[in-house]
Amino acid sequence: MLRTVLNLTTRVAGGLVAGVAALPRIADALDRLTPLADALPQVGELRGTLERLERLATFLAEELPEALHQMEAVHAQLVELAPKITALAGTTGQLDESIRVLAAALGPLQGTTERLGRLVDRLPDRRRRNQALPG
Repeated sequence: MLRTVLNLTTRVAGGLVAGVAALPRIADALDRLTPLADALPQVGELRGTLERLERLATFLAEELPEALHQMEAVHAQLVELAPKITALAGTTGQLDESIRVLAAALGPLQGTTERLGRLVDRLPDRRRRNQALPG
């Protein structure tokens, strides 16, 4: 029994010596950890941000395939419309030229119509016809 007590005492003493010898290293480690303790609230904020980013990434992963499908459909429609739009552009140029020709032809006709209207207003039966017409 004495031997057991001595062995136990020797082990406890060895543990104490090892613990005391480790104290400077523990103190040094604590000194290095102190600045990190100040950063713990920021780490907590980053965790919330990371969780939001994870939710956003999950949402995007679910929605991007549908958006891609829609974009492919729009692309197919644009490819189909491209020749029609090109044809319309040519037709628009022809239409503009036709409008210019009509405007050039209508200018003199408008003057002629105005003169003809004044001439008709001078006719002798003009006043009686205007009164006879319901209006």
